Amino acid sequence: MAPNKVPLGGRALGPWLRGTVKRLKLRQLRMVTAGLILAVAGLFGGLDTVDAGPTVFAADESHSDGEFTLTIARASVVDELRAGRRIVAPAQPGLRYLGVVSTVRNDGTIPGRLIGELQLRNQPDSSSVGVFRMADGSPITQLGPGLQEQLVFVWRIPDSAVRPDLQVTLRVTQKRFTELLVTYGHDWVDSGSDYAEITLPVTVR
Repeated sequence: MAPNKVPLGGRALGPWLRGTVKRLKLRQLRMVTAGLILAVAGLFGGLDTVDAGPTVFAADESHSDGEFTLTIARASVVDELRAGRRIVAPAQPGLRYLGVVSTVRNDGTIPGRLIGELQLRNQPDSSSVGVFRMADGSPITQLGPGLQEQLVFVWRIPDSAVRPDLQVTLRVTQKRFTELLVTYGHDWVDSGSDYAEITLPVTVR
């Protein structure tokens, strides 16, 4: 765009000044309007946020999701679940059991739910069996505040998913302690988009 030329004649100077001021006002108005649109959109969630991806952690590395601190050790596949001589879950045709061993500590002030704490990814035909204590194979669904246990999280997976180079990815969703709107009290709820993931090699037994 060619630069504005300042008129040399006195009679043309007045209209030129008025036009210049008008152009400046319009430009400033556009900037203010754009700023207001961005502010309102940000206030009401109209702007898309950039997904930075998951936090990645490794085996034997502690990770806190706000409610629990987890230290995931290993993963393995077995035909049946045993606690000593007792069968916790029997062998089933076409299925295997995937177990993930983790130490879990409840850092909150209320009992925490363990079912769903670890989410198995990329295994659409899997189903959760439950969470069990490593010490005696007893099932556990909650962990009290301040307590720590070594646990195994177990899923059923099809035989077709088992191969020598099998790896599994597990997701842990970040949580926040909040006041409940429907019922009284407080509880831990998933934050939604903030999560961490770990990928483990699987020992096939």
